[in-house]
Amino acid sequence: MGLAKTILVAEDDPVTRRFVVSLLEERGYEVLVAEDGEHALELAKSASPDLLVSDLVMPYRDGFEVLRAIRNDAKIAHLPVLILSMRDHEDDIVRGLESGADEYVVKPFNARELVARVKKLLEPRRA
Repeated sequence: MGLAKTILVAEDDPVTRRFVVSLLEERGYEVLVAEDGEHALELAKSASPDLLVSDLVMPYRDGFEVLRAIRNDAKIAHLPVLILSMRDHEDDIVRGLESGADEYVVKPFNARELVARVKKLLEPRRA
C-alpha cells in the first residue's frame, strides 16, 4: 500500500470545509486546511500537497489570485488545482479553467462526483 496522497483544502466556510475534509479523510486522503487564500498559498509552498481544492471567494487572496501565484511559481506550478465554488457563471468557470485550474466544480456539489474528480486528478499521468 502506497503513501496517502495529501490534499490541501482552501475554504473559508466552516460547514463546507468540514464536509469536504471529512469526505476526503473517509477515503484515506491526508487533508491540510487553509481558511483563507494567503494561508493556502503558504501551505502549497511549504507542505507540498498533491492537490489543491480551492474556493474562489476567500479572505486576503481569492482563489484566482492563489491560482495565478501557483502557476507563476516554478516550484509549485505543477500542483493540480480543483476550484470548488458557488460562482456558477460561465465567465467564472471559463476564467478559472483558462487561469490554470484543472477542474471546476460548482457548489452545491455531488459528493461522489467531487471524489471522482479528485481521484482522477491524483492518478498518475499516462504517457
